[in-house]
Amino acid sequence: MNRYTLIKILSFFIYVLVQVLIFNKFVLFGTAHSYIYIGFLLTLPIEIATIPGMLIGMALGLSIDAFTNTFGLHAAACVLLMYMRPILLSGLTPQGGYPAGALPRPNFLGLTWFLSYSLPLIFVHHLVIFFVEYGDWSLFWPTLLKVLASTGYSFLLILLIQYLFMTNARK
Repeated sequence: MNRYTLIKILSFFIYVLVQVLIFNKFVLFGTAHSYIYIGFLLTLPIEIATIPGMLIGMALGLSIDAFTNTFGLHAAACVLLMYMRPILLSGLTPQGGYPAGALPRPNFLGLTWFLSYSLPLIFVHHLVIFFVEYGDWSLFWPTLLKVLASTGYSFLLILLIQYLFMTNARK
């Protein structure tokens, strides 16, 4: 096992613990929830295949579900996120392809690229979380407000984490 793999395994557990112990309690105005744990999925290597990515998403989602008693809700949202990720990545491929060893982070591919990559994925993740959780179309507008507010809040926190804690070292 190489150093990069060990760091990713360790960061998996750190994301889960930080989400469960700290960020589950960060709710702005009773509307915007912070789900920073999906930052782990967003920053996995670009080369990762769909099925292994979906399995990693399932493991991460089930880990969060185990601590929050949500019975597969986060797992379903993470699997969908990881299913859509390669599709979005192929649509955002720069001319000439991605540089060798590039990671989907703002400090590698730029803030604009990261914004157009991560916001749709975070939005879909949150859409699944909140609409499945509430399960009632009579609450469509309040739920959509919660999805939009949580998407923006989670994106800002994930971006902050990327700039504060992630190094510029390539894998």
